Amino acid sequence: MNKQIWEITVQDLSDHTVWQFPMWKNDSFDETVIVPANESDALDPNSKIIVKTKFLDSEGYEFVGFINYGLTEIEYSQPCMFVKDEVVGFWFGISKPSKADLTKLNFPIVATSIAVYGLKPKSVVIEGYGYINEDSSSCVVHC
Repeated sequence: MNKQIWEITVQDLSDHTVWQFPMWKNDSFDETVIVPANESDALDPNSKIIVKTKFLDSEGYEFVGFINYGLTEIEYSQPCMFVKDEVVGFWFGISKPSKADLTKLNFPIVATSIAVYGLKPKSVVIEGYGYINEDSSSCVVHC
């Protein structure tokens, strides 16, 4: 089952806790394609995976989503959570997000990946919507 990363749903994460970008072992795949990962792929140190994640906002509300498993800085983990069946991403790269277009959330939000296949939970603290400024520094937009 191949999907584009932006097509993943809450149901997909319920069906498969770990998804992989198969391009890490077969470069014929586009970098945006994901497929369910088995245990050996998830545990391979060279794999590039996303893991189902629980998000907890500052008011105590819980959400589900996913992070890129590995480093926990927002630019590497690129957390995404579902709010009313819409995916909300927190990393914009070199594009400064417009406050008018952002979902209003209760920051900070703590995202903690689900322990599965022996992968330890990783936590990311999300202070707002992140991007890279003109001087190459990371910045955060709050709304």
